[in-house]
Amino acid sequence: MVFVNSDGEPPFKRNIRVYPLNPENPQQPFININILSPNLDPMAYPIFFPYDEPCWQPNWCCESYQGAQGNQSRVNVCMLQYKSALTAVIDDFNLIITAGKLTQQWIVDSYLQAEANNLNFIRTHQQQLRTELYQGLADRNSSFQ
Repeated sequence: MVFVNSDGEPPFKRNIRVYPLNPENPQQPFININILSPNLDPMAYPIFFPYDEPCWQPNWCCESYQGAQGNQSRVNVCMLQYKSALTAVIDDFNLIITAGKLTQQWIVDSYLQAEANNLNFIRTHQQQLRTELYQGLADRNSSFQ
């Protein structure tokens, strides 16, 4: 499935709605959830996350591991690394990879989340990426067409 906006770009904000039972505020029938919310996977896949623990979130760190570079004591974990670790088989069983079609749906959703996260980083960190240095390359490429 491919999602595009009117400008041809993939949308970052998808409408993921939660309809909570909220008798205190009946005027708010639903809540929109961001695709990068750490609570999205536990809400969408309660079989995979039965304890409702939050999942990956930006700037999530873990303790150093053997493959870490240098003397880093804490290492940032990207969403793709986190999602890949969830599919690892530990002690001969992994619920996520044994769930058949639900596994396939989770993998597609995870891919969309990782790509949305990457696109969001590119959109919000243009100063750090210094894309103005590549403008000459884009101008040169367009002159060949």
